[in-house]
Amino acid sequence: MSRIVLDAVSKQFADGTSAVTSLDLDVADGELLVLVGPSGCGKTTVLRMVAGLEEVSSGTIFIDGSPVNDVEPRHRDVALVFQSYALYPHLSVYQNMAFSLKYRKVPKAEVRKRVDEAARILELEPYLQRKPRQLSGGQRQRVAMGRAIVRQPRAFLMDEPLSNLDAKLRVQMRAEIAQLQRSLGTTTIYVTHDQTEAMTLGSRVAVLQHGVLQQIAPPQELYRRPVNLFVAGFIGSPPMNLIDARLERGQDGSAGPRVVFGGHELAIPAPVMAARPALDQYLGRDIVVGIRPEHLLDAGLLREADAASVVELPVRLREELGAEVYIHCGIGSVAHHGEAAQEVTSLATLVARMDEQSTLAEGQRARVQVDTSELHFFDPGTGQAIRG
Repeated sequence: MSRIVLDAVSKQFADGTSAVTSLDLDVADGELLVLVGPSGCGKTTVLRMVAGLEEVSSGTIFIDGSPVNDVEPRHRDVALVFQSYALYPHLSVYQNMAFSLKYRKVPKAEVRKRVDEAARILELEPYLQRKPRQLSGGQRQRVAMGRAIVRQPRAFLMDEPLSNLDAKLRVQMRAEIAQLQRSLGTTTIYVTHDQTEAMTLGSRVAVLQHGVLQQIAPPQELYRRPVNLFVAGFIGSPPMNLIDARLERGQDGSAGPRVVFGGHELAIPAPVMAARPALDQYLGRDIVVGIRPEHLLDAGLLREADAASVVELPVRLREELGAEVYIHCGIGSVAHHGEAAQEVTSLATLVARMDEQSTLAEGQRARVQVDTSELHFFDPGTGQAIRG
């Protein structure tokens, strides 16, 4: 087991492309840290630098307190697990798992002991004499995991190991990897572009964009307290609704502030303002308001709806997912021409995750209850969350 530290690590390729910029990470001994972000954000480059497959342009990588920038990959004692499995097709499962140990001239008895133990943990015992082509995708991924386990490395480095599996198998393997890592207690850095995978696997999750660390925190903190617009929109499925709005003062001395958007307005509860004193500086200014889909309810299903936090919106799409439905509503305003009223083009779409009992359908107007205690606020210029 090992602690892995990246101190101001950057990577710039020969063509001038900056893949990673001044990255600071501290992966605790025995921790499973997930690197997540969209394709091209630099997460695989980070993994390859830790493994020694890419040179560091600046900064230092430490493993167990020792700098390893100039240490050969084979001497770093880390095990890589790839999305492609990288199994030898002509070797049996046993031979694939034992290959690295034989290369290191580990005694045969010890090789047998380690492979048998890994096969037991991964439920591969019935398949040890089969070739990779005789295995399912999930079984091949287990063999790749087994090959890493038998090395008893200081750390596992996993590069999107589940991306080649179908959806059902990904869920199964995700749970197996989490249980395996906890039982072995081996320090693990896991790379994925799938934020659901990241949230369910990692004890902490590091979010990258364009090679820059945006936020690192436990999954629930990322979800509940995103530090900027990118994290807010990336973490969550469906993602957080982000609405261009304006923060206005109350119409009289007794009324509190409200957010105005697309011809609608919502009163902001006093506790929300008190918890975010910096919001006072945005009165009379544009802001971005965030609201999670699960904090939007069908007011028609509620015994009592709070009129100050209900907006009426046109339903543009209904998606049914069994125990819940996603209601896509247009956010617009109404332009009045004499006695006629004409709906203008939608300014945005609001996605609500509602109970399956909701009967809202396309073409209807929905009365949506917004849980205003769960609103998020962001500066439209910097993208940073407005809090203290």
